[in-house]
Amino acid sequence: MVFGTLYTFPGDHPRSIGIKAVAKANDLDLTIVEEPRIPEHLEVSKLGKVPAFHGEDGLKLFECIAIAIHVTSQNEKTTLFGQTKQHYVNILKWMSFFNMEIIIPMVEQYLQLVGIRPYNKDTVDTYDKMTQAAVDVVEEHLNGKNFLVGEDLTLADIFCAGIIAFGFQFFYGRSWRQANPNVTRWYQSIANQSIYSAVTQKVEFLEEPKLTNVAPPEKAEMLEKGATAAAIDDDDDDVLAVAE
Repeated sequence: MVFGTLYTFPGDHPRSIGIKAVAKANDLDLTIVEEPRIPEHLEVSKLGKVPAFHGEDGLKLFECIAIAIHVTSQNEKTTLFGQTKQHYVNILKWMSFFNMEIIIPMVEQYLQLVGIRPYNKDTVDTYDKMTQAAVDVVEEHLNGKNFLVGEDLTLADIFCAGIIAFGFQFFYGRSWRQANPNVTRWYQSIANQSIYSAVTQKVEFLEEPKLTNVAPPEKAEMLEKGATAAAIDDDDDDVLAVAE
């Protein structure tokens, strides 16, 4: 029986990876619609944000954390919510932190560096510093730890790895990884977990960043760098795909 429909963008959308991973692990028949802003999607999310979820029972959800919690909760024996109430609230804390403090400024850099928004070197530098300041919090937290919360894999790890994968795809070269060994080790460990790797393409570590703080080249060159066609489309409704 179909559990519901997830509206998202094509490929590995950062805020959808964790949802798809847990749905598959819970053997939920989740229909993935990679065509956003169609009427059925807008019925669920009036603003056309992704991801959005429409359950077969009529439940309509937007906001990625709410969807991730709902999908995870379908397994009454799940261990992904941690072992205590304190674990649970800390899982929510880290999911919210990555979803706000890391992906948003990171995407703001990306949008300028691929020519979607007007490029301003100082603004990009500011967003880079904002992102790194947040990552520094995670780097310190993960010192001596294998997981974000507790001693076992939780929803926080799966969801947050999907978020920061965007950094490893475009920004995090060898020198960055050497300077951030705890985050790198943690991400690599989570990305190799079967629950995660079953629904996403493996991100190959970069020797050098694909994107640096220089004025963007022409669109054709950006395609060669790995930017998706949707991400460099002129339509602002599409180019903000990652940010939504």
